Amino acid sequence: MTQEQWNAIKNRDRRYDDVFFYGVKTTKHVCRPSCPSRLCNPKNVIIFNRIEDALRQGYTPCLRCRPEQAGWRGSKTELTEAAKAYIQAHYMEKFSLKAIALALYVNENYLLRIFKETTGQTLLAFHNDTRCLAARELLTHNELSISYISDSVGYATSSHFARTFRRTFGCTPSQYRKDYFASISVEGHADKGSLI
Repeated sequence: MTQEQWNAIKNRDRRYDDVFFYGVKTTKHVCRPSCPSRLCNPKNVIIFNRIEDALRQGYTPCLRCRPEQAGWRGSKTELTEAAKAYIQAHYMEKFSLKAIALALYVNENYLLRIFKETTGQTLLAFHNDTRCLAARELLTHNELSISYISDSVGYATSSHFARTFRRTFGCTPSQYRKDYFASISVEGHADKGSLI
């Protein structure tokens, strides 16, 4: 092991991920240089240029840094993406931190903390943003009433929907729809004019 490799391991330097892997002789685990596990004794480290070499020698992939998964971005990112996917699939339901944590097999407080750390926003804010994006798409269909759209994206009342939509997009659902159809009308006239 070179000093550069040890520095990469010690500093958990992501730039060296997939450049080399390190095995820990005492645990028989193989890790990426950026692995968040407790730092091991350098005397117990063996360097591998390829993950396959480590596996062939009986080392097992670390469950924290997933060295066998190319392009893996870390457990926190993986958890955040799973939470987003869950919310996007269930945004019409009432927000429930307990349901999300149970579905992802994690502690509620840990999930809240990691999601905020990774995205900069709360789970509830992401839930509301997801609902509002779905509503914005529905607002482009003039035949759907605002109350129908509010109900379709999971809001109990149209007033709560309107307040949340305004906070997200800076205008009410009615104003968004009005502006959307006005812009379509203007574009239509422009197209006609260009044909003359």
